[in-house]
Amino acid sequence: MKLLRELGIKAQVVEMAINSSGIRDTARVIKINKNTVISTLKKAAALPGG
Repeated sequence: MKLLRELGIKAQVVEMAINSSGIRDTARVIKINKNTVISTLKKAAALPGG
């Protein structure tokens, strides 16, 4: 169950970044730490096709 939630959060972080939301805005809306947002975006950028 936790894995599904994490996947949803990661997708939401990437989607918000595509729509020009800032890191602090994203963290506040999803209620996660801003460092989590940054690391998620870094990992998404490192993926092939990402």
